[in-house]
Amino acid sequence: MVEANKEFEKKNYSTAAGIYKEVARKEKNRNVRKEAHYKEGLSLLMTNDYKNAEKAFEKSQRYKSTKGSDEMDRMAIKYQADALKMQQRYTDAIIKYDEYLKDNPGDEDVLRAKEGCELALKWKDEKSRYEIENFKKANTRESDFAPWYLDKFGLVFTSARAGGSNKKEYGWTGQYLDDLYICKVKDRRGQKSWENPVLLNGTVNTKYSDGVASFDEKGREIFYTQCNSDDGKGIRCKIYSAKKVGKDAYEQPAVLEFNSDSFSCGHPAVSPDGKEMYFASNMPGGEGGWDLYVVSYVRRGKTWSVPLNLGSTINTKGDEMYPYLHTDGTLYFASNGHVTLGGLDIVHSTGSGQDWTEPENMKSPINSGGDDFGLWLATDKESGYFTSNRDGGRGSDDIYSFSMKPCELMLTGVVRDMKTKAVIPNSSVLIKNNKDTTTLILTTDETGSYKMPLTQQTKYELFAKGPENDYYFDSPLEFETTEGVKCFTTLQRDFELKKLTITTTVEGILYDLDSARIRPDAAQILDDSVVAVLIKFPRIKIELGSHTDCRASHEYNDELSQRRADSAVNYIISRGIDPRRVVAKGYGERQLRIEKCSCDLTDYNNQICSEKEHQLNRRTTVTIIDYNWTPPAEEPKPEEAPEPPKGKTPPPPRRR
Repeated sequence: MVEANKEFEKKNYSTAAGIYKEVARKEKNRNVRKEAHYKEGLSLLMTNDYKNAEKAFEKSQRYKSTKGSDEMDRMAIKYQADALKMQQRYTDAIIKYDEYLKDNPGDEDVLRAKEGCELALKWKDEKSRYEIENFKKANTRESDFAPWYLDKFGLVFTSARAGGSNKKEYGWTGQYLDDLYICKVKDRRGQKSWENPVLLNGTVNTKYSDGVASFDEKGREIFYTQCNSDDGKGIRCKIYSAKKVGKDAYEQPAVLEFNSDSFSCGHPAVSPDGKEMYFASNMPGGEGGWDLYVVSYVRRGKTWSVPLNLGSTINTKGDEMYPYLHTDGTLYFASNGHVTLGGLDIVHSTGSGQDWTEPENMKSPINSGGDDFGLWLATDKESGYFTSNRDGGRGSDDIYSFSMKPCELMLTGVVRDMKTKAVIPNSSVLIKNNKDTTTLILTTDETGSYKMPLTQQTKYELFAKGPENDYYFDSPLEFETTEGVKCFTTLQRDFELKKLTITTTVEGILYDLDSARIRPDAAQILDDSVVAVLIKFPRIKIELGSHTDCRASHEYNDELSQRRADSAVNYIISRGIDPRRVVAKGYGERQLRIEKCSCDLTDYNNQICSEKEHQLNRRTTVTIIDYNWTPPAEEPKPEEAPEPPKGKTPPPPRRR
């Protein structure tokens, strides 16, 4: 046990785990076995062996010793939940987190870890544009991570595989120290072929830990992390730079000015314009473990500025590492301090200095229950590379490539009858957009439904029409937009159509006292409510009925209503409507709308009916009397005798 603890303190976790396991197997003292399993779990967590770590913590809780048992059991529950989460066993992890929170309800780290599990379950079934694939050419059973693609050159990455510049194993992981490798690429007619990885030439690889590199825009200068110094005696990591020499070699590296022997700096990411560099450091004064910093390049002094911490929006009590600045200014980085789906998740934010937007998680499948980090993105963001130690890989850390499926946006809806709510099959939905002049016409199916794909960042206007000869009015014009709409969103736009009824009361066709003249306000109503209907439905024939109130003699009201109906019909004919499609009918006071206003039941002082109610009786009704009207066939004109040819008169026929 003493030997195992020494290895643990030296951070030789891979070695320590094996010794703790052996102690737990052989030791007879239950307290010692409990502690050995617990520390075995801690060691396995540090080497990313989550499956065996979870088992070790489970075994530790089986021994109910007395000395220090409560605290060890409490933390074993938390770490077991962490190990379950890293295996993407989110439901089991939530159960364990809840068990821990019963006695520790205010633990913010655990509450945040549980929230990550809940989000993972929520996002699990969401569609994603990302299609990821293990980049097998670069991966081994050891750690292969932190890719950076150089156009026309290849993919540079860090690896702890055997056969590099170093021959020494790293006690923490049980793997070799890191070196920089490159998979060179050949591009023939758009088809990429990759060569086997080889060590990066030049002086950047030493006998000690070298890796996590970035390059300026043209690949002429490399910035990377080197740990243990040139002689292997250093205990800190520092950022170095080296300019390219020849085709694929680099000059003697130089350590950058802001590094220190009292803290570590690493994971440099130079901006595309070379004016800034983002990196991770555990220097004093930060927000937590590893924080992200930025330095600016001072051309006059050919040096880098004093590091600036990116602030509490980016940095947390946990670790923020592996920054990457895209050409559009978006900062991507890995964090285990923000809400994550596992250990490290890749998140992104926009801003500068210490003013940044709240980081947004890239969700699955980019992020998983494991550690996901070291992102590189193409200029159009449609492809890239990243690192993950998720299940299903070839080794502990693997490099993955990804591409983006086309963005899917959909518009769906149902067309219904406004009154009955019944669906209307074979109706039409007409759609225009602001990108071209095309009008798309969709036909609803037997369920009254329609569906169509939409284009990103586009505005649409649309309306519905009923089936031909079903006498539905068009719907009002509606509007939709995909501006700011996320991919795999379905917009819903339903329509309700009003059907033409047999009899319709047209309000507002008013006449001056004792007059049949069509006033301008009445003419507008006739245009909108009658003429428009006759134009839209060319096979209907209507009766235009005029009604009066009761305040005059029956004979007078009959004559007045007929004159008014004739006047309205004549106006309609003047608008180009075939006179054979319109019939005028005066009803006088015989069909009162408000029956209590009959002059046989009240006096002329309006004690029962108000003037407004009398006005409701003075109305015009439109009644369809034929739905299938067609103009009668015209009789052929009688043939006319041909005119005699001009010139001389022909001689009379001879007598026989």
